[in-house]
Amino acid sequence: GLIRVLKKMEINDQNLAQLRALFLQTLNPDNTIRKESEKYLNSIEIQPGFSIVLLHMVSLLSASSTPEDMVIRQSSSVLFKNFVKRRWAPPEDEENAKTASVPGGDRDPIKNHLVDLMSTTPPDVQKQLAEAVAIISKYDFPDKWTGLLPQLVDKLNAGDVSMIKGVMLTVNSIMKRYRYSQKSDSLYGEIILCLQVFQVPLLETFKSNSNRIDALANDRIQLTVALETQRLMARIFFSLNWQDLPEYFEDNIAIWMTEFGKFLSYKNPFLANADESYDSGPIEKLQTAIVENLNLYATKYEDEFTPYLGHFTKIIWQLLLEVGEQPKYDILATSSIKFLTSVCSKQMNVPLFTDEVLREIIEHIVVKNLTATETDEELFEDNPTDYIRKDMEGTDQDTRRRSASELVRGLLKFFNVKISQLCVTYIGAMLEQYRATMDWRAKDAALHLVLAVAVMSTSANMGAGELNPNVNILEIFSSHVLPEVHDTNVNARPIVKADSIKMICVFRSHLQAPFLLALLPHVIRHLMSEHAVIQVYACLCIERFLTVKDRDASGVMVQRINKEHLKEHLQPLFSGLFTVLENENLIENDYAMKCIMRVISVLGPDIAPVTQLVLRHLTSALERVCKNPINPHFNHYLFECLAVLIRSCCSTPESAAASCPQFESLLFPPFQSVLTLDVVEFTPYVFQILAQLLSARPGKQLGLSPPYRALFPPLLSPILWERKGNVPALTDLFRAYIVKGMEEIISGNHLQAMLGVFQKLLASKVTDAYAFKLLDSLISNNQLATLSSYMTTIWSLLLHRMQEQMKESKTPRYCRYFLHSFSLFAAMYGGVALFDALSALEEGLLIMVVTQIWSHNRASCASADPLEVKEMIIGGTRILCETTVSQNSEAFGSLLKSIIALVDDSTTGGHEDIEGFDEEGDPREFDSAYSKLAYAVVVDVNPTEDIPSGPQYFATTLCALSRSRPRTYGPLVQSTLDDKEGTVLQSLLTKFGLTIE
Repeated sequence: GLIRVLKKMEINDQNLAQLRALFLQTLNPDNTIRKESEKYLNSIEIQPGFSIVLLHMVSLLSASSTPEDMVIRQSSSVLFKNFVKRRWAPPEDEENAKTASVPGGDRDPIKNHLVDLMSTTPPDVQKQLAEAVAIISKYDFPDKWTGLLPQLVDKLNAGDVSMIKGVMLTVNSIMKRYRYSQKSDSLYGEIILCLQVFQVPLLETFKSNSNRIDALANDRIQLTVALETQRLMARIFFSLNWQDLPEYFEDNIAIWMTEFGKFLSYKNPFLANADESYDSGPIEKLQTAIVENLNLYATKYEDEFTPYLGHFTKIIWQLLLEVGEQPKYDILATSSIKFLTSVCSKQMNVPLFTDEVLREIIEHIVVKNLTATETDEELFEDNPTDYIRKDMEGTDQDTRRRSASELVRGLLKFFNVKISQLCVTYIGAMLEQYRATMDWRAKDAALHLVLAVAVMSTSANMGAGELNPNVNILEIFSSHVLPEVHDTNVNARPIVKADSIKMICVFRSHLQAPFLLALLPHVIRHLMSEHAVIQVYACLCIERFLTVKDRDASGVMVQRINKEHLKEHLQPLFSGLFTVLENENLIENDYAMKCIMRVISVLGPDIAPVTQLVLRHLTSALERVCKNPINPHFNHYLFECLAVLIRSCCSTPESAAASCPQFESLLFPPFQSVLTLDVVEFTPYVFQILAQLLSARPGKQLGLSPPYRALFPPLLSPILWERKGNVPALTDLFRAYIVKGMEEIISGNHLQAMLGVFQKLLASKVTDAYAFKLLDSLISNNQLATLSSYMTTIWSLLLHRMQEQMKESKTPRYCRYFLHSFSLFAAMYGGVALFDALSALEEGLLIMVVTQIWSHNRASCASADPLEVKEMIIGGTRILCETTVSQNSEAFGSLLKSIIALVDDSTTGGHEDIEGFDEEGDPREFDSAYSKLAYAVVVDVNPTEDIPSGPQYFATTLCALSRSRPRTYGPLVQSTLDDKEGTVLQSLLTKFGLTIE
């Protein structure tokens, strides 16, 4: 049975033995035992003393070499790291602060134990503990952990290789946060403190470890540890030098550079592993770290580095000539090429690059690193996903090819003519070699060199931007690219085929419409290739073609390839796309799904003839991925396809009436499966599509269909609303229900439960915006009698929540939502109805809201979207002119100013409600499962559409009020408004031909 022990967390043999047994149970193959053990561990980890006992167990097991103990110490060190990660920082939720945080009495003992453990544990444990130290130091170092660095420096004196490595691993984990951080006084203060304690020991240890490496030349195990230690010190060097050049490092630059030079030329056949192709060895890792340090100095500290620049350029050049083509050298090669790129991109270094040097660079570095390797060929065939990720435009992965291309572009900056001539010469030579020998590698390298030298700038949206005028792209295109694409054998020379399609895609914005249209059927044909990479590049090419736009005669952006062009290719296009989608060598192909989405979007309503076919394939794909969703991009585009299909087929009331039932019959079964199986990645998408489909139903007279009627009660379940990723989509779905089926919600006695959802959403700052969306829909789509019995409670909840938020922080966002609902209520039901509802809660409450809340949030209200501003103007006007506000000069003046702030064009607009952040900068983090579908937009109903203009309504109603009591409101308005406000009002009155009496 499950061990339930460790009631009192003390270090004793019994507790250690039982904790070990408990960890053993977390490795049990029986899922029930494993889950219960993990749950129990999680429940006791916050008890005082637990983490100390855990660390003691890790220490005891570190000396053991039995497989069981090794697994237990690894899993327990991972648990400790995750425990620190979750619980070291005091959580923001004050209610959980005492129970969730690491107990105060454990913090210092943990920190004291950690440094000792870091120095003595095996590498698998060291790595986890180093991460734990980094997490703790983020919060405690240096102020609450002043002894950390001195304690670590003391460990260096022991002279033990493993202990020194443990120290450097720890220091590196602490100091890497200084890289790429924004400058600040506190950051510089921390770095200075680190330098004072560690800059001298770092250099001394680097030198002594350098000598140790020489002495350990024939001891593979110890030498590997020493080289890794040297690499860690090189990374610490990088961290301490990233922000600024410290004086001590400048004073000792010659020593550092001598050591760096030594290791860039270091070789040891004893460490060579001819059988290893992928994992970098200790020498390559150290050399990569050193090259990154040199690149830092060449880029940021030019004056100090200039005496060493020529020397290191030659060393790195030599390194690149010698480095092998195996993937284990890739990081070293790309870092070294980046160094050369940095150097050649600066005017001061032009003398280093003679004509002979430039020729050598193109021939021996650029062409060599652009040429495909055996590994590339294997990837193309066996792992198309990785090949595409490495090769595709727009990816940020460093590859040899990308680095070599960037080197060419760096050289073009100061040597354009010479480099262009050299590249064209080598391109010609490689293409001739291909013609003579049919060696595809030669043409592949040539085409990549074309891209490198011809394209001066690129963007993900446009492909190639500025082109190099010294390269005749058209000739290369017509002679060497188009013949490959025109070839009817879509499987011949596959890598060259893929290159050619990629080139067409890159140059798409430079190809005129007739040229693109002539290419389109040839690219579509390649969807039927047996090679997954060619299929994907064809998908990408078609999808990108459909994004190219031009300005028409009136200046409007229109698509270069439109729906009329696509219609004649519908059958082969969709046949090919669904062939790609079902290719088992590249399951969940997001490129194909994105292409389908784009095609449907461009076709619009003209998709109708193939809707059933498309929908059948999409629902089949949905049923397939429901079992095991692995690619979030594929999932997203799959649901975007459904959304754009619904939008295209329901664009008119007539088409919606015919299409909605069809969509419901095809989509509800798979959607029901998603909800029943609780596929968390998909539920927010399903709710978005359901909301879109329901809101597309024409008019209100149809009511809810039986499937929607049956779906509604389960949606009220609180657990669905617990997942914050569901909230935006569920809110839209509820709003659609309110618009299309309010009568059935009322007759089914569901209104109170819906208001319970509103109350739940209102209770959290993360979801309160959605509470207001729900409330606004209820106000806009109901008679006052339906809501009147609930309104006193609703206003009470809203005001109480406002008071709570005011205690926590500023509340302009909440106040804007509140004042919009407040105004919308008045706009829909009249000022008197609002006055009565608030007076039932507290006498004088309406006046208080106007004078104390609205007056302090005018700027926030003016930043709302135009429809909300219109509703606030109309509602505010009805409050101003229909309630006791019109008889209270202070309240009247205050509200008048608030409304004028809304009608003033210079203050309104500019609000953008970005999902994920509010305007106060507070993150609104939804579950990672939630992503908004661009095409599944639920259109807001305009409840004030019978009033064409908010400002005109305000001006007309105000003038009517003034006529009811001549010479009363005119002087009051004049005495209330300042010059700017008076000008705004007067221009409004003049515009509509009105006067205040």
